[in-house]
Amino acid sequence: MTQSAQPGEPSRLLVVGAAAGMGRWLSDHLFADLPWQQVVLVDTAASAQLLEGATHAYGATPVRTGTLDEVASELGAAGFIICLAVPDGAAAGVLADVDALLPADAPIIMVGASFSWTMDLLAAVPDRTAVALHPLMDTAARSLDGQTVCATEVRGVATGWLAEAITSRGGIYTVLSPERHDRIMTYVLALTHQALLGFVTAVAESGLDLADELWAARTPLFEALLGLAVSLLEENQELTLAHIQASVDGETAAAELAAAVASVSASATSRDDLVARITATRDRFSGALFDTVRNTAAATLTAGQSKRATLARVRRLGGLVGLYPTGRPDKLRVGRLVDLTPVHLVLEELLIGPRGEAALLLGPGVRNAKRLGRRGKAVRTRFGIGHVEVLSDAELEVALDSWLAYLRRDIRFLVPESVAGDGVASVVREQRGVGAAYLVSEAVRTGQRAVVIRTEIRADLDLDETIERLRRAVEVAYAWPHGVARPLRETRPELRYLGPPGTFSENAARQFAVGLAGAGEHDVEIEAVDSFDDVLEATRAGGLGVLPITSSASGLVTRSTKALLASDVPVVAGGVVDVAVRFDAYAAAPVALSELRGAPVFSHPQALAQCTNFVRRWGLDPRPCASTADALGQLLTAGGPAIALASSGAEADHPFVHVVEREIDDLSGSITRFLIVGQPGAFDEHRDGSDPTLRGIVLAPSVASIASLVGRGPGFDELLTDADGHCLWVTSHPVTDLPDGVRNLGVVPWSPRTPVVRPTPG
Repeated sequence: MTQSAQPGEPSRLLVVGAAAGMGRWLSDHLFADLPWQQVVLVDTAASAQLLEGATHAYGATPVRTGTLDEVASELGAAGFIICLAVPDGAAAGVLADVDALLPADAPIIMVGASFSWTMDLLAAVPDRTAVALHPLMDTAARSLDGQTVCATEVRGVATGWLAEAITSRGGIYTVLSPERHDRIMTYVLALTHQALLGFVTAVAESGLDLADELWAARTPLFEALLGLAVSLLEENQELTLAHIQASVDGETAAAELAAAVASVSASATSRDDLVARITATRDRFSGALFDTVRNTAAATLTAGQSKRATLARVRRLGGLVGLYPTGRPDKLRVGRLVDLTPVHLVLEELLIGPRGEAALLLGPGVRNAKRLGRRGKAVRTRFGIGHVEVLSDAELEVALDSWLAYLRRDIRFLVPESVAGDGVASVVREQRGVGAAYLVSEAVRTGQRAVVIRTEIRADLDLDETIERLRRAVEVAYAWPHGVARPLRETRPELRYLGPPGTFSENAARQFAVGLAGAGEHDVEIEAVDSFDDVLEATRAGGLGVLPITSSASGLVTRSTKALLASDVPVVAGGVVDVAVRFDAYAAAPVALSELRGAPVFSHPQALAQCTNFVRRWGLDPRPCASTADALGQLLTAGGPAIALASSGAEADHPFVHVVEREIDDLSGSITRFLIVGQPGAFDEHRDGSDPTLRGIVLAPSVASIASLVGRGPGFDELLTDADGHCLWVTSHPVTDLPDGVRNLGVVPWSPRTPVVRPTPG
């Protein structure tokens, strides 16, 4: 009975004793997976609430619950299978009632610890197919995987579907005769119970204080044995234990246990005798079985110590611990351990608020709690270690996802043009601490896409740090092209860029180097220099240089254009690299931007040009610097309130600065295109079958100086200028007959196309 009931197989199920214990376990983990036409779950009236909870495992299958009297009208239909899992004292009466209510051909599965006793009971219904079942596991097990289920030979019509149902769910189905089963259970159950009860009785009557002396000084072995023994003392176990002792020959177990104790006691008076006694017992085990049992015990002892060990480690490291009272996962407590003893812990509780709206009074969570309007303070609570469950790190992370509130932020991402906005949202959703993320808007511009994702950030996280982490994750998922260049003739090139490190020029150099090294052909040495002139000078000895040439926000880059026009170093361009540019405003201390109105603002001239609206809005005094990294350094020596404009994320490399406003560009998502330059002959022709868009590029002091050369027949011509009138000419025509003062930079893979220059709004 796996996917659908076959002819002759039961299609309806009656479980008596389904509210708790083994009846509930079989209902949840075995029967609920089978395709029943109808299910009836029965227990006492006092168990009605628990019984109602048992229906959830059956999904859409029709389920009726109640006492036997309440469901009697449902039981006359054909196709029922009966499972009885009731206390031994009630078994005979329940069996008689069920027999009177159900058709005579309904088979019975009766759960019991003694097969002889169970089969004797089933003799009262001799015409029914019947089987005794004894699952050899605790009801705390979460599945049948690896668990053994014993059964008697079936009396009457075969019920092969039962064996198949158990084995297909990972269980081990074992058939034993009643006599053999009960002989085994004499030792597995009766002898075990007697040994544990004897041990706990001796401990309880030792005269020592159970908590302050024995438990406080416990060893792992003592703790494990006492825990097993105490579990037998629960009130609901008393009648079951007494029945087991009577039904599986507890007298024999007691006699053999007493004889074994006497033998060990006699041997204990002599070291040699005790060693011999231990050796003789050990020799009864095969090597494989001995190792298996020993390893199982070691794992059990380790598991028993794990809670206290976990708590001790968390306290030592000062981390967060999550716990809840045993059986109450709806009562999550999160905080720091301030005291730990063998029997209790004291937790400084930092989680305040209900599930889904809580805040964590720790680090950034304190500030976020104020944003959420959460008022409260940490309190200290004492818990008994045995009364709480401790969450693993992974479980705590999942719990915090569920309990903490989320703060909403709109985050802008710049990605390659081909990347869809929904793809960016999917990457953001997968990151730690993100509750939801969905696309708000996207704008496609030449070579790139600006995407705004509305993101919910967990309330214990630093918002700025999380936003930068999300941006890095998107950058990793959707990497920008490494650049397009003609092949190099030099196998170990040196690459120079305008420093210091941390500038967009360094980003361009590293993107280009990755593109080369990724092919496994080049080891690239990257180094910063002090000026564009130094970048060009480095090419004399056969090196390469990286120079910014155009910006989609401000046009031609003046400083590098001037350096190229003024230099006598013979260079040609061999490729281009596009770098997404995003600027943030920084100060030397956490401060509101309104307090910096009129202050000096330091940055590279190109950055100041791309952030003119921000500068004007706050009445700032522009102070050009050699680089954005230099601008950040100026904050240390400014001698008063000051702002620096630099690339987003610069605080990671400059821990002395603080973000005062993010994304201050006049136009969101600008691109700066960099040239890769070297000596004539540094770059080879393409030989790998690729066919990039090749263009001639020319730098001129003015448009007028090259006007007569532009537009000579069909082809492609593009002109970009700067505020000083300098001109970049990109053309598909052969470049010849250039006048003096005009510089031919050769043929370059100019792809995909020049970033569009957009006018500043307003």
